[in-house]
Amino acid sequence: MRTLFFHLFLATTLHAQTPALEQLIEVRPGTLPIILTVPHGGTLKPDNVLARRYGVTGMDANTAPLSEMIIEELESRYGGKPHAIFARLHRSMLDPNRELKEAAQGEPTAEAAWHRFHDGAKKACETVMKKHGMGLLLDIHGHRHIDQRVELGYLIKGEQLKASDTELNANAALIASTSIRDLDKRSPQSFAELVRGPQSLGGLLESRGFRCLPSPTKSYPGVLAGYFSGVYDIAAHGSRDGGTVSAIQVECPWNNVRDRPENQRRFAQALADSLGVYFEAHFGRKLR
Repeated sequence: MRTLFFHLFLATTLHAQTPALEQLIEVRPGTLPIILTVPHGGTLKPDNVLARRYGVTGMDANTAPLSEMIIEELESRYGGKPHAIFARLHRSMLDPNRELKEAAQGEPTAEAAWHRFHDGAKKACETVMKKHGMGLLLDIHGHRHIDQRVELGYLIKGEQLKASDTELNANAALIASTSIRDLDKRSPQSFAELVRGPQSLGGLLESRGFRCLPSPTKSYPGVLAGYFSGVYDIAAHGSRDGGTVSAIQVECPWNNVRDRPENQRRFAQALADSLGVYFEAHFGRKLR
């Protein structure tokens, strides 16, 4: 009898230590043709979830509150909310921006959370395509590279960005391998303009006070400079392999973007304003 009570007590204790899957991965439906994924802003470290043994484990500080502000600013301007998927589990236990083996490393709770994150993103994309015909997924991250710019990733390597506009526009294989493959077909502007022209997302953010890469002022990273071109999330949920939701990895620097609430708000406002112009210029439709 004592053994039975002990096992019941242990099971109850372990259950109490592990938040529900819905708390580890928060999935919010939206109404706009925009999806936000926030894979590295989580802080939860349940005692009975094993830590990852390899890979990057540091969180992207303040990307969660920044994303909340982006949601608020989009709603205030366009009368609706984006779909949003937040990983609340700390990156030391789950990295949703990697394939399952590296992301969860065999930990059952982390594996379940990974599936919920990507199932949520997939369903959001399906909903956006059914309702709007096309859309945009923004994967929100943070970086601390020496060059404190907003880095925008399209699955184009830094070396490839060194090509001239003419070379970029003529490289059909490269365009087809990007996370904005479908958007390139829709936009009346050239591929190079879509990536680094005045009405690219980088160009629009720069006109609102945030230095970006790629952009009209910096078309490719400098020698030995860091640049995140995008990894699993935008490859899995962008339009590279089909569908009409394109995706961009948005890497936010610490200085003047993530460091203080007032700077987070300024960036959220600039991004929301930029997206209104971006949708009209490239998708041919208003967000509201």
